[in-house]
Amino acid sequence: MNNAQNIFQKNIHDEIIFLLSDIGNFFNKKGDLIAKKAGLTTLQWIVLLNIARDPNLPVVQNGEAPHPGVLASEIAANRGVSRANISPIISTLIKNKYITQKDHPTDRRRKTLHVSGKGMSALKSIQDERRFLNDRLFDSIPEENQSVLVQSLQHLLKTVSGFPHVEEFEKVS
Repeated sequence: MNNAQNIFQKNIHDEIIFLLSDIGNFFNKKGDLIAKKAGLTTLQWIVLLNIARDPNLPVVQNGEAPHPGVLASEIAANRGVSRANISPIISTLIKNKYITQKDHPTDRRRKTLHVSGKGMSALKSIQDERRFLNDRLFDSIPEENQSVLVQSLQHLLKTVSGFPHVEEFEKVS
């Protein structure tokens, strides 16, 4: 038996993580094909859906903001990434006129993001295909199991969003 066989054992938690990762990769590839029809990438599409406040997106941070529009920091928090990761995507969406930005109503240093007419047209142009593929994907899973899956994934997202970042973990170790 070699060293690799000594350290690896069948583990359901590891299996779930790899399955979620592989499913995510599959969705990104399919998403790129769909988003491309509207002139977007998958990441741009997801950010645009955030700005449009799609109610199906998981929200870790307040999705009922007391101001019109969405802040880039809200999108970053809800996607579990840094503001720096979101900024180039937002810049591209603004440059290509899918979104606009306006001064925040109470803090002039901040900008709120809004879906433009072009952005809404892009979302509408791919919504039917999105809905068809999602419905087809889940037709094989009974509705009660889908509800359990959603609850379980929401719980995992809430749990993982509270995990320390690598730097914080290394300080504890």
